[in-house]
This record gives sequence, C-alpha cells and structure tokens, in this order.
Amino acid sequence: MTDKPSAHPNDVPVLSPLQERQKNLERLELILSFYRGLKMFRELSRRARRRAQGFRFNDMDHLIENHLRKVKDLCHKLFRESEHGETERILQAFFDLYFGVLFHTLLKAKENLRLRENYNIQRLNRLISGLKNSNRRDHLPVTIRKLFRRLAREFANDTRELAGEMTEARFMFNQLEKIFNRIIQVYADNAKIIRSLYCQKNLFAEVFPRQGIHRLFGKIFRKNGPTEAFVFLGFDYLRSGHLEESRGLFLQAIQESRKRKMPVARLRQLYEQYRDRTIGQLSTTGTALLAFRLRLREIETTPALRLLVGNHANDQTITVE
Repeated sequence: MTDKPSAHPNDVPVLSPLQERQKNLERLELILSFYRGLKMFRELSRRARRRAQGFRFNDMDHLIENHLRKVKDLCHKLFRESEHGETERILQAFFDLYFGVLFHTLLKAKENLRLRENYNIQRLNRLISGLKNSNRRDHLPVTIRKLFRRLAREFANDTRELAGEMTEARFMFNQLEKIFNRIIQVYADNAKIIRSLYCQKNLFAEVFPRQGIHRLFGKIFRKNGPTEAFVFLGFDYLRSGHLEESRGLFLQAIQESRKRKMPVARLRQLYEQYRDRTIGQLSTTGTALLAFRLRLREIETTPALRLLVGNHANDQTITVE
C-alpha cells in the first residue's frame, strides 16, 4: 500500500464524477484489450508453430480490429494526457510509440497474409511448369515468363519477411507486456479498476495459466503482491455492503500471505491501514459509518479471520500448513 496518494500536477483539471467514471471505463478497456490481444496473439503463435501454413489472414484481422486497434486508440487518448509523474509519463509515451510500431508491423503482416491466401502463386507455378513439361511453354510471351519469375522471387521474399515480422512481433509483445505491467501500477489505489479486474479473473486465468489474477495483482501491488490486493478489495466490498464477498477476499489474503510467508505483523499492518483509510473516507453523519462498523464487526469476529486482528504475540511468520 502506498503511504500517500501520488501528487498530481497543479495544472491537471479536476474531473467531475461522470468524467472520472468515463475515464475509468477507458482505462479498464485499455487494460482488458491489451491482455486479450496478448492472449490471442500467443494462441495464434502456438497454433502457427503446429501447422505448416502458419498465421491466417482472418485471425490476424480479428486480432488487430477487435483488440489491438482499441489499445492503440486508447493509448493515444489516455497516455498523451497523463496526469501522473515524470517517470510514468515517459513510460506511457514510450509504450504508445512502441505499440504503434508493433501495430503497423502486424498491419503489414496482415497484408502479406492476404496476398498469400488470395493470390495462389503456387497454382500458377504448377500451370507454367505443366506447359514446360508438355513443350507448350514457348506459346507464352517471354515477358510473361520473366515477370512470373520476378513475381515468384518477390513472393518468396514476402514469405520470408512475414516470418521475420512475426518473430519481431513476438519479441515486441513480450517487451510491451513488461512495460505495461509497470504502467498499470498507478491504478493500485483505484478501487473501480482493481475491482473490475478482479471480476475478469476468468480471463486472466487464461492469459496467465496456473497464476491468473494473482500474477496481475503481483505486478500492480509490487511491494506486497496479491495479499494487498485482496485486503484492498475486501474493504471495498465491505464498504459497498457485500459481506460474504468481503469475507472471502480477506480469507484469500490470509491464504496468499501463507504462500508467500509474509510476516503476521505486516499482514495486520495492511489490514489496519486499509481499515483506517476506509473509515476515514466515510462521513461521520448519517448511517453509512455505523453500517460499515457493524459489518466490520462481523468480519473481525469470524473465526477464520481472527488472524487479521487477533492477539498472536508469539507469531512471527504465517507458514504454509
């Protein structure tokens, strides 16, 4: 958990609740489109290695138009008007540029695939070879034979270029993922985005097999990993009145801390920080604070969750049972 919110430059306009909601939707769409695109590209790459014909035009077109174009357009919109610090702005600007290069590389590859699939040069080559074998080749004008040989060479060059482009695209996607993981850390305090990402955990289970949403949260919450994410979400759900979901998230936080052998004191510190922050955000007038405290009592008296607040003076580390 960050000790204090990031300081925004003074010239950044304050957004209305409606504008902030729209911007959060765009941020979320950017994140989901990038990871969906990454997932699809890697699936296409694995499929291409298993079959002789490699990538297909329709698959590449779907990848670009349904996922990557959204990423490119949202990068232009969100990253060129960043309200974050200098380091974040540089990372965002570089990602915007580098992703643009990847996008145009794949556009070129898509066009090469279209030419390869729609213009059957192999069939024409067989026809010309058949004429040669039947001694009827001389009926073809010399310019046609020369033009075909040149076309065949260019087609072979395009095929080699396509293989090189896809190899380069794999490298670029891997590097972009690393940069993107660093960029999205700025959303660690954004409950709307973290909660929405959690609701997409099935997608991330496919993007990151055997790790799923835990891997993504580990990138966003670098200091304390998924444990902090689940504590954060636990209080967010509790604040909105979802007691059972909150209870499950706090249990996940405990389980994750056991896997990572996080000191008990650190787990409780996270819990107390987010608890105090949530209480501080609630108005002292009305019934919201009272209702929250009643739900909080339910959480803190749940036997399975007593570790978060109980008196375990002799515990040093949560170990795997």
